[in-house]
Amino acid sequence: MTMPASIGSGTSQVFQPAPDATRTEKAAARMEAAKVRQSEAVAETVKRQADFSSSRAELLSRQAEQMENRVQSQNPGKGIGGQVDITV
Repeated sequence: MTMPASIGSGTSQVFQPAPDATRTEKAAARMEAAKVRQSEAVAETVKRQADFSSSRAELLSRQAEQMENRVQSQNPGKGIGGQVDITV
């Protein structure tokens, strides 16, 4: 018994994606890539802002410490000048 030529012969695919489906997949991939780039940009911006805030806090802390040291060096404390009346 011989098989008919139409059954099992040829190289046609059962499913060929429609051109619209391929375009849709490409558009989705581009959208996903754009979201990833945007997320990375936002993360970089937040990191820069955090670094700036940290640097600013360190600067203000150093300035406060310097001012405190100046005040302490100008304060004579309870030396003999505070106990003796030197008016003429």
